[in-house]
Amino acid sequence: MAKVQRLGRNSTITNIKLASSVSDDVPLPEGVILRSEDEMVIWRQFTRARALNDWRDFDLILLAKAVRIEADIRAHQLKLDTIGGIIKNDRGTPVANPYLYIIDTLQRQQLALIRNLSLSQTQTDSRTKNAAGNKRQEFINLFNGIDDLIGQ
Repeated sequence: MAKVQRLGRNSTITNIKLASSVSDDVPLPEGVILRSEDEMVIWRQFTRARALNDWRDFDLILLAKAVRIEADIRAHQLKLDTIGGIIKNDRGTPVANPYLYIIDTLQRQQLALIRNLSLSQTQTDSRTKNAAGNKRQEFINLFNGIDDLIGQ
């Protein structure tokens, strides 16, 4: 059985893949629809947690759920900020705003999804150990500097 050689992070092929992924956004998996442009903004923010080629369709489906939950959290947080954390019930007694419980429940669901995707792990995740994100940022900086070299 032939041994497959793993490409190093400084190999030419790896660098070409990273350079080509600089402007690429992670596309939505087939069958996944986000509800608004705000969710697309959150999608782009969340998908930057990994390199483009590290995402599997299954991960992206779970991530879409986390994105929708984040959009709901933000919407409910705006309402909570407007109304306040303490409201009065029918008898005039101060009680906690129900939005607090809704936001808490949504955050717990979202954190469970994020843990499942290992988005917050950087020490033990091989995708972050290889410093692909740092290398990608180097290419972004390099390409941004090219504009300065072109005569006007």
